Amino acid sequence: MKIPRHWKQKWFRFLRQWRDFKKRANLFFHYVQDDIYEIDKIAHPYLRAFTILLTLLVVTSILIPVGFELTPELEQINYQIEVFLLIGFAAGFLVRFVLTSDRQSYLKKRWFEGVLTVFSVFILLDLWVPSINIIEPLFFMVEEPEVFFLQFLKGYLLFIVVIKFIQYLPELLEDQRNTARFLVYSFLSLIAGGTLLLMLPGATQNGEGLVFIDALFTSTSAVCVTGLIVVDTATHFTLFGELVIMTLIQLGGIGIITFATFLFLFISGGLGVGQMNTIKDMVAEKNTSLVTATLKKVIGFTFLVEAIAVVAYYLSWNMEFSSQGQRFLFSVFHAISAFCNAGFSLFTNSLADARNATNWGINITTMLLIVLGGLGFTVIWEVIQRKTEQKIWRRRLSIHTRLVLVTTAILIVSGTVLILILEWNNTLAGHSTIDKFLLSLFQSITTRTAGFNTVDTGAMGIPVILGMLILMLIGGSPASTAGGIKTTTFAVLVRSMTMTIRGHGRMELFKRTIPNSIIFRAMTVILLAVSCISISTILLAIVEDHAFLDLLFEEVSAFATVGLSRGITGDLTSWGKAIIIVSMFVGRVGILTFMVAFATRSDNRKYRYPEESIMVS
Repeated sequence: MKIPRHWKQKWFRFLRQWRDFKKRANLFFHYVQDDIYEIDKIAHPYLRAFTILLTLLVVTSILIPVGFELTPELEQINYQIEVFLLIGFAAGFLVRFVLTSDRQSYLKKRWFEGVLTVFSVFILLDLWVPSINIIEPLFFMVEEPEVFFLQFLKGYLLFIVVIKFIQYLPELLEDQRNTARFLVYSFLSLIAGGTLLLMLPGATQNGEGLVFIDALFTSTSAVCVTGLIVVDTATHFTLFGELVIMTLIQLGGIGIITFATFLFLFISGGLGVGQMNTIKDMVAEKNTSLVTATLKKVIGFTFLVEAIAVVAYYLSWNMEFSSQGQRFLFSVFHAISAFCNAGFSLFTNSLADARNATNWGINITTMLLIVLGGLGFTVIWEVIQRKTEQKIWRRRLSIHTRLVLVTTAILIVSGTVLILILEWNNTLAGHSTIDKFLLSLFQSITTRTAGFNTVDTGAMGIPVILGMLILMLIGGSPASTAGGIKTTTFAVLVRSMTMTIRGHGRMELFKRTIPNSIIFRAMTVILLAVSCISISTILLAIVEDHAFLDLLFEEVSAFATVGLSRGITGDLTSWGKAIIIVSMFVGRVGILTFMVAFATRSDNRKYRYPEESIMVS
């Protein structure tokens, strides 16, 4: 059949008009896409701020039932927050969907959020129009589907925020030019967060929460792994408060930035050169290329040792617990506290009660954790590597490792002998000879920044207290969870003194020459530490009405992050607590690191003045 000519003309005219329409529509679509792209760029900061707002509301909604007693008013507020979360989550997803230029790709990448958005809309419809009843058939296996979905949504939003922070961490590390200052700010942030949580009514048994100064003191003591307490940890805190303290100890012991970086490596798998340069000082690794491997080893070793210690503690308790869950909690808490050299305990008298003081399983587990945590990962890993890898089993240990091991052994033995002899008929009276040795050994080890005690420290004689002051000031080793001026600093200073007395012009150690810069650094650390302790003790003597020896012991314990006390911590005034808080923080960060963080650094000078002697006698 032949098609009429005027029909062909109409058909071609229609095709031509259709092509023109497509061109105009396509051009208009591009204009719209450009406009949407511009709107998206403008709206992006606001959408990020809206996400932060949702996160804060999620945290608030979670903390209200945990940290407060639920009154009808609080329940209503929490309900309104949850409704806003549903609306905000759905609206945020839809706005981003509208503004994106590639909606198909957006849905493929965020299909799970799309599903949650649909469920959010269904729950809102159920809340506003109960007769619809959409959500119950979808969650027929759950008794309260709205509550179940809201809890899941809150957890998901928190998870996303944590992932976003971890993903942002490399950019944060890349921008750092002062590692010491970055370290100081990370500790301050963790202390601030812990303070707010411990002020919640749900953190304490009396339902009132800690007052600000006590919350700040406890948070600082936990983050700085000190162990000084103004309230009894065993009886004053709820399970929520105890979990907060345990988390602060763990993050403070290994470092929140170190832990967050490890999570980033677990997710992404690598760091840039600039990021590794920032993090290498935090994990005590000189070789930038080995930072990633060292970081993984540090976290892995920490969790492995703590896991083994949990089992050891669990099997060693010979007392009755209200439940197996409480026994497990005590095991985890003390494993973390001991390895991080924190000294916090869930027993009122620390480990000084009769059930723990002479319990060999508890004592040996605690002492091993304290020593491992105080040696430093660098030393431990070098020893492990030398014993396990055949290629280097004949290689001698580094000067640093040998110095740490020898000094630690000498200090432990010296402290044990000192306490055993001087306290034989005092605090050790009534115990068998083997128990006296065990108690003396434990107290010698714990004095160097751990903070646990198996005898009454306040009842010890003055000669032992003076010896303990020296041990506390020395502390543990570099790159460890311990505080103090560090064993290597003390050893370098003693060796330098002996070499000077013998008339040597340079310092030699284990048949190696030690650079003068190391000696200058050691002397600087000791002088700064003594100056800080002296000033703080003078200030404590001004604002407190306690014996001078007790105040000096408290200050040294705080600065060296030990946690031992002669029983005056809870009686300190607010000014006294503030002084101890500053001492704990400076001691944990490191007095030299703290000074470097805020000091003006100058370039190395290219010239040198003529030498001239000064009489020193």
